[in-house]
Amino acid sequence: MGVNKLYVGNLDWTTTSDDLTTFFETNAKKDGEGDISICDVSVVTGPDGRSRGFAFVSFYDESDGNAALACDGLECNGRPMSVREPNN
Repeated sequence: MGVNKLYVGNLDWTTTSDDLTTFFETNAKKDGEGDISICDVSVVTGPDGRSRGFAFVSFYDESDGNAALACDGLECNGRPMSVREPNN
């Protein structure tokens, strides 16, 4: 189970869990500590199965989540993402 969960918003409706996994593995870098480890990516969908434009991404380590926070504002599938701590 992941220890650090982040909200990722302003997603293109075609963005998949695999897209987000690849995005964070490519763009989130820890200071000299290697790659990040993603526990789970959950793109929220409506009753019709279409993305609602946001997701939750969990990381195994708090430092991985902190590295992912630096991706706020970066573009994924043509849209600048909002990456932040969830409200709950």
